[in-house]
Amino acid sequence: MPVPDLQLDDVAVFVRVVDTGGFTAAADTLRLPKSTVSRRVARLERRLGTRLLNRTTRAVTPTEAGRTFYARSAAALAELHDAASAAFDEREIPRGTVCLGAPPDVGAEVLPALLAQFVAEHPQVRVDVTIFVDPPDPVEQGLDVSLQAGPPRHPALTSVQLQDMGFGLFAAPSYLETAGTPTSIADLANHACLVFRPDRDRARWRLYRADAPAVAADVLVRGPLTANDITFVRRAAIAGAGVALLPRLVGEIAVQEGLLSPLLPEYRTDGHPLYLVSPASPHVPLKVRALRDFLLEHFPR
Repeated sequence: MPVPDLQLDDVAVFVRVVDTGGFTAAADTLRLPKSTVSRRVARLERRLGTRLLNRTTRAVTPTEAGRTFYARSAAALAELHDAASAAFDEREIPRGTVCLGAPPDVGAEVLPALLAQFVAEHPQVRVDVTIFVDPPDPVEQGLDVSLQAGPPRHPALTSVQLQDMGFGLFAAPSYLETAGTPTSIADLANHACLVFRPDRDRARWRLYRADAPAVAADVLVRGPLTANDITFVRRAAIAGAGVALLPRLVGEIAVQEGLLSPLLPEYRTDGHPLYLVSPASPHVPLKVRALRDFLLEHFPR
């Protein structure tokens, strides 16, 4: 049997009539003509195919069908009111869960301190962090905000570049005390280097001077440890295993903590720019906008 096509306003008027005990009182509270209130209730009864109210000159009372319909309709309208209030409040106060994705090095080294500050400033927001090795499709994975190398290709996403993710040279003070400090790019060939994604246990590092980016210096390096994970390389460097070519973003955090020392700071190499990715919809929830704006303001440059 097909469900009647009801007008929500008609249901709300009927509920108000029952609440106030009559058409006149309902019309007064709704600021509508009494005839409009009566007409809407009559239309609702026609669409339901049953009488909802008993009308006499002395009182208006719900029928048995009216009492049943009123109980469920009043509850449904209350739920709608609560939902509307929550949606309205969200425009004023960020609340709810935001799903954030990030690569391992940024997720482990940069985000914890930033997100601790964010949730302290927005106590009604919960951030659910997903660390990924290969950048996922944020739409398919249900991510509200994502940090990833390179801009997204999905048309439903928008992006802003956060960092150029250039790389620099770093080593632990303990390693430098034992092996000495390289003073030129050529010296790296005689040092234990921690190789990321090696080719036959070695790698060719091409570095540029910051003040002369057109001038490149190449050096073939090798070392006792190689890995396909940049977080492993960083931790091995902190442990004193050798010289590492690390994203400056994470390397400089370790420098501030006294765990690594920068080497040949006038040299660097390019990386894949880091982008902040979020929905392109004009109706982005306030909780997502709050996290996005916070990261844009506070993310290390």
